[in-house]
Amino acid sequence: MVAHVSCVEDGEPRVIPFLYHYEAGHIYLHGSAGNATLRLLRDGRSVAVSVATLVDLIASKSASGHTANYRSVVAYGHGRPLADLDARRRVLEAMTTRYFPGRTAPADYAPASDRDLSAIELIDIEIDEASAKLREGGSLHPEDDDPIHPGSAFIRPV
Repeated sequence: MVAHVSCVEDGEPRVIPFLYHYEAGHIYLHGSAGNATLRLLRDGRSVAVSVATLVDLIASKSASGHTANYRSVVAYGHGRPLADLDARRRVLEAMTTRYFPGRTAPADYAPASDRDLSAIELIDIEIDEASAKLREGGSLHPEDDDPIHPGSAFIRPV
């Protein structure tokens, strides 16, 4: 549900969490026109976006056996402003639907006006490269399956 977006400013790394929308090789971020990170991304600089979902916590009978099941992706690309008002409207409606399924304009909220759309920053990050990583399953520690070994081992869904 949250993307951590990172880029470099004046030789220093920066990272900030954002709500986001993914669609066909593009990640969209929005915020106020004064958002410093979004302003930085207007110039096409390189950006990394990381999203992770924690699925389960894995408890082990051994301290070193504790772990987690997760899914994650890191995408690399370049940002650019999305200027077209119709495209901005479409992306914001898709993002609203993603986070609030079943809500529709105008029944549940007022649709974004042209003025609203002009007052926000909306960045389109075209993905150049991405990698994914995940972990599934239970504990891999051999003592966790031994019923006479002290302690407890279990999977706790998140």
